[in-house]
Amino acid sequence: MKYLCIHGHFYQPPRENAWTDAIDYQESAFPYHDWNDRICAECYQPNTKSRVLDGDKNLIALVNNYSSISFNFGPTLLSWMEEKQPDVYRAILEADRLSMKKFNGHGSALAQVYNHMIMPLANERDKRTQIIWGIEDFKKRFQRFPEGMWLAETACDTPTLELLAEQGIKFTILAPGQCAKTRKIGDKNWLETPNASVDPKKPYLCNLPSGKTITLFFYDGPISQGIAFSDTLKSGENFAAKLMGAFTDASKKDTELVHIATDGETYGHHQKFADMALAYCLKQVEDKSLAKITIYGEFLEKFPPKYEAKINENSSWSCFHGVERWRSNCGCNSGMHQGWNQKWRAPLRAALDLIRESFIKTFETKGSEFYHDVWDARNAYISFVLDRKPEMLESFFKAKGKERVWQDRQTAVDLMEMQHNAMLMYTSCGWFFDEISGIETVQIMQYAAKAIELHKNINGIDLEADFINKLSEAQSNIAELGNGGNIYERFVKTAAFTSQKAAVHYALTRTFNHEDIKEIYSYTVSDSQLKEIETGTTKAVTGKAVFTSKIDFRSSEEFFVLLYSQDYRIVCFCSEKPLITFEEIKNIIENNSTDEAIEQLQKNIPSSFTLSDLVKDAQRVVSSKILKKLHATTTEAFDTVFNSQYPLLRELKYIGTPIPKPFFYVAIFVLLEDLKEEISSGNTDPARIEEMLEDCRSLNTEINFAPVKDMAQKKLQKICLEFKENPDREHALAVIELLSILQSTPFAPDVFFGQEDVFTALKSLPKVTRDESAFKVLARKMKVRI
Repeated sequence: MKYLCIHGHFYQPPRENAWTDAIDYQESAFPYHDWNDRICAECYQPNTKSRVLDGDKNLIALVNNYSSISFNFGPTLLSWMEEKQPDVYRAILEADRLSMKKFNGHGSALAQVYNHMIMPLANERDKRTQIIWGIEDFKKRFQRFPEGMWLAETACDTPTLELLAEQGIKFTILAPGQCAKTRKIGDKNWLETPNASVDPKKPYLCNLPSGKTITLFFYDGPISQGIAFSDTLKSGENFAAKLMGAFTDASKKDTELVHIATDGETYGHHQKFADMALAYCLKQVEDKSLAKITIYGEFLEKFPPKYEAKINENSSWSCFHGVERWRSNCGCNSGMHQGWNQKWRAPLRAALDLIRESFIKTFETKGSEFYHDVWDARNAYISFVLDRKPEMLESFFKAKGKERVWQDRQTAVDLMEMQHNAMLMYTSCGWFFDEISGIETVQIMQYAAKAIELHKNINGIDLEADFINKLSEAQSNIAELGNGGNIYERFVKTAAFTSQKAAVHYALTRTFNHEDIKEIYSYTVSDSQLKEIETGTTKAVTGKAVFTSKIDFRSSEEFFVLLYSQDYRIVCFCSEKPLITFEEIKNIIENNSTDEAIEQLQKNIPSSFTLSDLVKDAQRVVSSKILKKLHATTTEAFDTVFNSQYPLLRELKYIGTPIPKPFFYVAIFVLLEDLKEEISSGNTDPARIEEMLEDCRSLNTEINFAPVKDMAQKKLQKICLEFKENPDREHALAVIELLSILQSTPFAPDVFFGQEDVFTALKSLPKVTRDESAFKVLARKMKVRI
């Protein structure tokens, strides 16, 4: 009997700023806000409604791939998704519920150790907390206990397996090279399995020193590697054929499980449209009864292990040298930077280990004043991490705290947050890549910096100098960056977000967005008072507000003066107490030039910030407002030139007189802006579109219509969504009309944008309605078949 299981390990490292608890804008993820956002759009979201096409490339089905595969999501990734991509998040939870119906009560989802810590390199307490937090996170989201748990990088040792079994985990998934030996249960002799030679088609029982057991599934290595690093996913047929080719003749009389495990991001992010290959493969296997699709929990219930196995200690799926990739210059890297080395890995881990030992000592000594059992309390703290409401903290204090927690709540929370960040700073991605200045490594340094700050809050001892000193032994491959200490000073310390920066952000948002906001990242805003001062060249906003941390509930009143001049100079002055009166501020601004006003305010309020001091999102809010204003001014000026001079320029072009390039640029700019405006309008006029296209053609030069096409695709998405919400003839005709107008233009939108909404809407209609001519035309134009 043939059984097939496909596992996807869906994971991104925690990217949240350690002070704001929000992800900063990441330029490298353009055109998306950050890498979570980008990978979600390319992979996580498409797999919730993956497209199945027929031979004519018509959309015939949308399937939730997660409901038919085994999968795990990193807890920190799901926390981000719950807030930022709730539709995708809900679809993943729903997939697990659907899978339980499909797989005899077993769900597709597995848990994961909390923040992807390399377990063999962790101490026992961290291992246990990682497992407990992973389980509790899973239970909160999926409303059931996990049967299996994914280990970061599948990195494994016997103590880790002991703790998994201790916490009730039934199985885990390992790479074939992690198996040391196997034997049939009851036999005396072991069979060595060198060079990943274990038979992956069966489960193996692992008997542990404690007497506990756990089941191990060693995935098919060659197929998994081929899927991740070859063109197997170019088509669903190829994928299915590759999987079916792994079965042997023995499957005719015995049960065989062909199972693979890869990064889930393979299906859409690493390989574009690979989610569709996965969907088509699953459909083909099911429709043709090529094998029984299953998941590990269901298979284990049906076919308990007949063989047992021992593991290679300190092994993983992504390091040939075991777990050296996360502590030494072992030679494992991305292969993208010839001549670079990873000697920085060892001093980075040593620096983190150095401060961790101080954290442990402080946690045990100071923490015992606040908690009955500090390590048990840390295990339980996940309840507040997952739901940062005051009542959840109260509940945690009641369950685990001594009387002291009520007397000094901030220190009680600082102790736990210090430990929280001390675990986050060991996230595996900090060592995985090639360079210590990479965003993943800088990220774990941020968590270290936050933990150091909290440690100082708790007992007044600052560990930062020792940490930087040790980090300085880690040499960067980029000469101008020097070493880890320099990188920490340059990229980590500048990322810290204080209540003063919150005040600056608040003042900027109120000035440029005119919004009365109540939250700024990890702060709530209350008791705000603002006054405005405006002269001919300078505007100022002055006021105060109380900023309260949503994590430790510390409050700070901040006074601020924001100066904004006509030449776009922006400076904000902050202090914890009023150092100058409103009348004095008003007098300074009204009676001085901008430079003089800044100089005088600086003397009175020494702490000042410019746009470059703020988080990138705040910079983008302000710069986009400024650029929007500049764009409007430029457009108006170009329109004037175009409308007054274009008829003459066209005539000169006609008689062969060379036209200066600046006039070409003005004409192209105006025509593209006019095309975008016409397409985005309520009623797109085909004659007007053709007229503008004729003007473009008359310039006899190549024009990049990408901005217009982008607008056309947004318009198509908008009216397709409107059709989904109101699937009637009127809205169907609106989609048809837009496609008809734009289909022969150089900026015709791709029906991919909006196709899902049209398919879903048409499928919801009775067949008799779908057969009406308008809906048939719509289906044909949008390439969908119900």
